[in-house]
Amino acid sequence: MFKYFCFQQQIMKKARLWKVLALLFLAISIAFSGCTQTEKPTETAATTPTTQPPEKVEYKIKMTTGSPTGTYYIALTSIASVVSKYNPDIYATAIPGGGSAANARGVGSGEVPISLSTSMVAYFAYTGTGTFEGEKYPKLRAMAPAHPLIVSFIVKADSDMKTIYDLKGKRVAIGEAGSGDAVAAEVVLKEAGIWDDIIKVNVGDPESWNMVKLGTVDAAIHHTSLPNPNLYEESMSTPIRLLEIPDELADKITEKYPYFSKYVGKKDSYNGMDSDVKVLAAPVILITNEDVPEDLVYKFTKTYWEHFDEVKKSAPFLETVNRDNPMAGISIPLHPGAYKYWTEIGVEVPEKLKP
Repeated sequence: MFKYFCFQQQIMKKARLWKVLALLFLAISIAFSGCTQTEKPTETAATTPTTQPPEKVEYKIKMTTGSPTGTYYIALTSIASVVSKYNPDIYATAIPGGGSAANARGVGSGEVPISLSTSMVAYFAYTGTGTFEGEKYPKLRAMAPAHPLIVSFIVKADSDMKTIYDLKGKRVAIGEAGSGDAVAAEVVLKEAGIWDDIIKVNVGDPESWNMVKLGTVDAAIHHTSLPNPNLYEESMSTPIRLLEIPDELADKITEKYPYFSKYVGKKDSYNGMDSDVKVLAAPVILITNEDVPEDLVYKFTKTYWEHFDEVKKSAPFLETVNRDNPMAGISIPLHPGAYKYWTEIGVEVPEKLKP
């Protein structure tokens, strides 16, 4: 009996030993595979850079944009990729942000080195006027133009109205109070002398467009790209067109408000738009702070402009950038680095934009 018990103990000891050895082998295998296995990279948007910045790089910059699906994010992500590609001493990335006003505040305060904003918002931030009343950022500077936002007074294609003067006495969706739409509508319609003669409806997109379709308003303003993808899709079922802003009025407005420029909207931008139409644009611009190094701004501006075809591959809406007159609609002084580049290539810089 004692021998049997001892034998059983030996078996149990051996069994425990084998279990310990098996567990030890399993642990070593897991540890080894963990060291050698390649981790699957996290999926990212197609335009988001996945490479890590070089250890030795002079300028590492993060640029705020707008929503991850918006034009600001798409544009700056593409620009950042191209600038980083051709400048070994620059590593630029784009991150989601709050849009024009937030970007102007971030850059103007020095928290963000480079970003995008509408020329109108940049002007307000620089001068402490408009929606930035009492909040001034005098160090804000311009670099280069991006895509224009068009002052679009939209009507159904079968409307009797032809120019914005025909809005007198009509119901007009002018955008939500304080929005870019509302600011643009007020400027243009006041200069036209009919601001007090329209029935104002403070409704923005997409409600404003639905009201145009239903006939509850006669027109709606959209300060947006041309074409706007959503409006283009809507025009397939309800044809639309833009009201003209005549030359004499456009000249008056652009002289008084430097963030606007004259623009010709091309026919077929929307279904129902059978001819070109004269309108106004307020471009989106690259902005920076005067304290950002001249060398960085010079290289950034130069690379963006000289590799523009590569930039717009990932941001096709940049096709509408005014390449013939890059200073049109820029409303604040240029940064010395940007000024250096533009004068190098022979661009005439207005006196008011010189550093």
